[in-house]
Amino acid sequence: MARRISKAKSIDTRTEEEQQQDRARRLRYGGPWAITALGPVLVEGAHVAVSGNPAALALATLGIAGTGAALCKFLGHLDSKAKRDKDTVRLHQVNSVAVTAAATLGTITGLDTAATASTWAIGGVGLALANNLWSSFHKKGSEKGASRWEKLEAEIGLAKHELKEAKSNGKGTVIATVEGKDGATADELARRIPAMASALKLGKGRITHTVDDDDSSLITMRVQVADLLKEGFPWRGPSAFGASIGDVPIRTGRYEDGEDLLLNLTGQLRDPGPLSNGNVEHAIAMGVNGAGKTQGNQLIITECCTRTEVSVIVIDCSKFQQDFGHVRHGIEWPIDKKDAARRFFKILPTAIEKRTDFLAAKGLSKWEPGCGLNFLVVIGEEAADFAADNEHYQKILRTARAAGIWILTSIQRATHNNMDTDSRANSPAGLCFGLRDGADAQYCLPDEAIDAGAWPQWGNRKPGYHYAAGLGIPEERWHVTARTELASKRDQADAVTAGAAIRTPLDTITAEAFGDLYVNRTTYDAPLLPKEEGEDNTVQQAAPSPSPAAPPASPAVEASPAYSGPPDEEMDDVDEETMAAEVEELNEMLKNVLDEDPEPGQYDHLRIEDEIEPPAEDTPVFSLPSLVEEGDRMSPEECKSAIFARLDKWLREGKASFEPKELNDLWMRVDLEGQRSWWNRLRKQLLDDGVISKDDSDEGYGRYDLMRSPLSDSN
Repeated sequence: MARRISKAKSIDTRTEEEQQQDRARRLRYGGPWAITALGPVLVEGAHVAVSGNPAALALATLGIAGTGAALCKFLGHLDSKAKRDKDTVRLHQVNSVAVTAAATLGTITGLDTAATASTWAIGGVGLALANNLWSSFHKKGSEKGASRWEKLEAEIGLAKHELKEAKSNGKGTVIATVEGKDGATADELARRIPAMASALKLGKGRITHTVDDDDSSLITMRVQVADLLKEGFPWRGPSAFGASIGDVPIRTGRYEDGEDLLLNLTGQLRDPGPLSNGNVEHAIAMGVNGAGKTQGNQLIITECCTRTEVSVIVIDCSKFQQDFGHVRHGIEWPIDKKDAARRFFKILPTAIEKRTDFLAAKGLSKWEPGCGLNFLVVIGEEAADFAADNEHYQKILRTARAAGIWILTSIQRATHNNMDTDSRANSPAGLCFGLRDGADAQYCLPDEAIDAGAWPQWGNRKPGYHYAAGLGIPEERWHVTARTELASKRDQADAVTAGAAIRTPLDTITAEAFGDLYVNRTTYDAPLLPKEEGEDNTVQQAAPSPSPAAPPASPAVEASPAYSGPPDEEMDDVDEETMAAEVEELNEMLKNVLDEDPEPGQYDHLRIEDEIEPPAEDTPVFSLPSLVEEGDRMSPEECKSAIFARLDKWLREGKASFEPKELNDLWMRVDLEGQRSWWNRLRKQLLDDGVISKDDSDEGYGRYDLMRSPLSDSN
């Protein structure tokens, strides 16, 4: 008896979820058979009840048909809300229509004849078997290859974001269109992207998104499931050798989806392709040391050096020869010293003014291909050396665009202490290489790129990887990772060498505006490359540009003799009593000084009538500028000419700056009573004429930069 009770009260060890799944399985497989078996009883009963009354029969059939149609529509709505697949939706619709039709026809004709009963049985059994087979095979297939999106819906809560379309480009990238339902926003989806990346086992930044400009409920998600940039791409050579910089964009690399990375520097291109822009956009190239900024800059220089209507100016005050030695022979103006960079930025506003005046005279509001001026590409490497707290740099970035000048500021971190915020604001384009902290991308990339998911926190582990924004690039590609092409220094040097035959010389307007700084610059006619086996190891020498003819030599100027006091004859009119009184006063003063001396007795041996011992030979002697002898004086014009000749000589010899005391031996010879006032007036004139400029560097207090020769206007 006890054993029978134990069997009757066996405990079900299945979980509640397993029990629910078991009930759903029995309903799914047994439901069609139950309808096939019990349906005839209900249908025949309805037929018997209404068959004797035509009106009731008509109303009953209409009611059954209408109810079936409403159930079909309601079931379709439930399937849509549940986001069931198309096969399941079709099955539900077929079953609903079949049951509705069978119940309607059975109510009208009845199932009391062999024909109607067999029709019901055959149709019911067929549908039941079809449902059972579909449920079995479709369930297994869905368990094997369920949509990742369906899993994400359940795991991280994406029920309000419906996947409309997803397609792969065959290059490791999946583009998916997602629609926000019931007020769901792109921000809500963006907040779930980190969890989505984790669920899909992808790295941060590999899932990005953009929102449709016309419909904020439509979101385009871009999922990079494979890194096709890992092996890199070999350099394919210049993108348009011999073409104008204003013809087509320049190519510097590839995106991770295989598309070419193109840059529109000029804003005005005869064939812009997808990079329609219209304006010159100064750029910031930012990344940690070793992230690949310099390699990217080298490709830009090589591209420009194989085009026409363009001249390249490179500023690198840290390691110019190491960074750009292999392309130096194509650079129009290499600047590798801080003082030279400072003087360049002081003279550049003059060039901007001259260039804009030239364009305005032609009725042009901006640079255009064929206008007669070369487009200027200015690349500032390690820009922290000159961009921080440089008011000239700020002003130039504001005004250079209309003059056909593009400036690339290459810097490791464009924070306010390395680059003025105004300068950063006037550089809207960005080339963001690897960073130590991905949040620093805000100093280089537009907000749209960061909001879309750009995250360059790979440091220098992926040299050449970067994001590119602005420069005509469509906004939907600002958050797509790219990589610069892999080019050897020798290949780039050969391309630049070949480009010498087609490069356009700097236009006269700009060259004259740059003046003596440009004329006396150092240029190179050969690349600096590592020695290969069997190659001569002779170091390439700089080839200076031809200097202007030297002015007539000024007469040799000797240093003025020290001032020895008034002549002896001036002492003849001094009264002896007055002299004695003054001597007595001096004795009294000396006695008071000795009494107050902190080291009493040290000077007791001194008397006023004793001679002072001469200083030792190595004792420094301080002397002030003094009047010169009558025969050594010069007229103001002669002195001015001598000063101008010396400044011109310094400039031709490469002297960048000077202190006023270096000219004391000249201006003290002017035959005027107020020599210092005369010199101050001449110095102001030189400043106003732009011959010299105050050295505004931290270590340059009291010094002046030589900007041009004072003789250039008179030649």
